Amino acid sequence: MRNPNAPGSMRQSRLVRLVRSSLVLATVLAAVAAAQDAGPREGIVPAPVAASPVPPLDAGAPAAQKLNPFPLQRAVDDARVERVLANLDTRGRAAQVLLAYPQLDKAGPVHVGGVLFLGTMLRNTTKAKERIDQSRARAPIPPFFSVDMEGGRSNRLASVKALKDLPSARDMAALSDDEVKDWGLKVGRTMKWLGLNLNLAPVLDVAPSGHMERNQRSYSGDAAVVLGKARAYSSGLLAAGVVPIGKHFPGYGDIDGDSDHHLVTCDWPKARVLAEAKVFADAAPVLGGVMLANVAYAAFDGKPAILSPSLVALVHEHDWLAVTDDIAIQVLADSLEGTTEDVLKQAFLAGNDLILTTAPPDWDRGIDPIGVLERLAQESPKARQRLEESTRRVLRLKDRMGLLDGL
Repeated sequence: MRNPNAPGSMRQSRLVRLVRSSLVLATVLAAVAAAQDAGPREGIVPAPVAASPVPPLDAGAPAAQKLNPFPLQRAVDDARVERVLANLDTRGRAAQVLLAYPQLDKAGPVHVGGVLFLGTMLRNTTKAKERIDQSRARAPIPPFFSVDMEGGRSNRLASVKALKDLPSARDMAALSDDEVKDWGLKVGRTMKWLGLNLNLAPVLDVAPSGHMERNQRSYSGDAAVVLGKARAYSSGLLAAGVVPIGKHFPGYGDIDGDSDHHLVTCDWPKARVLAEAKVFADAAPVLGGVMLANVAYAAFDGKPAILSPSLVALVHEHDWLAVTDDIAIQVLADSLEGTTEDVLKQAFLAGNDLILTTAPPDWDRGIDPIGVLERLAQESPKARQRLEESTRRVLRLKDRMGLLDGL
């Protein structure tokens, strides 16, 4: 037998390894280039712009998420919803009504009802997909994985080639409904591929002027245009299985202030508020819920909409989730002359089903939102009933989406 350590054999072995490595590298680069150049096609998920290393196939990797297309047309399996609800203790139910940043603990169970991705969290789509897949695998109940893909400057997936030119809402108004629906479908397919399933969009504010018009976030100052484009965009999302959440209920209109930085009070009469809200109601078949504004409406309790029981009750006239805007902004606590914990409690007691906070749920420098709601429900029968109602609404939407399949 030939000595494998002989000089000729060693050179030959190195040559073979070099050739094999070159072939593997060429194959990988060709695959990435082909995916990038292909562009959006029917049934094809757009590839990221940046050529990230292709991860090795891993038989033990988390399975890709499965979503029901057109989930809002699907009947709810009430027996399954009630079974899952009954198996949740008070803390588990409190977790389900929280929509928060990814937790800092990257190994422990993920109990929150929804995980929020903003800023640059999705810039590296390969890493983001891995993080989402791993989080889903660690969750006893699959969470909503959400982002706000409105378009224009609010484009969290601009690093994806097919979405880098996603128009703003204002620019979409100049497109046909079919073109807007196609954009919704592209966004939905990319979100589904990444593991995202809830879009905090479209914006249904009818804004002829003011903050939403100036920032190109509103489709138009014409209610009919807003309704048509919002329906089209949402229909595209739903075709991919992604659920739209309309905002900012009951309507930002031509308000000029920025509620993220200042307490904005609106003195519209009740009839005007209801007229603005009608656009949302007319879009009800294509919305899984609405996000309430942080604007205070004098005609409805005179406090920010997310804290107004009257406005949340309007949301629940439809088969919707009531979702808060960010409760962590300081202006809300200041409006109550209290703390973020006070905002959390009041938003929950007002009837909201999904409470959004931009603080990680396990951030030791902040409040423990799950614990706060758990204690509230333990101390008050009314709060306990409130928690059951919201948890049931969350689970009903998840069931329609297919997230409870197999539970």
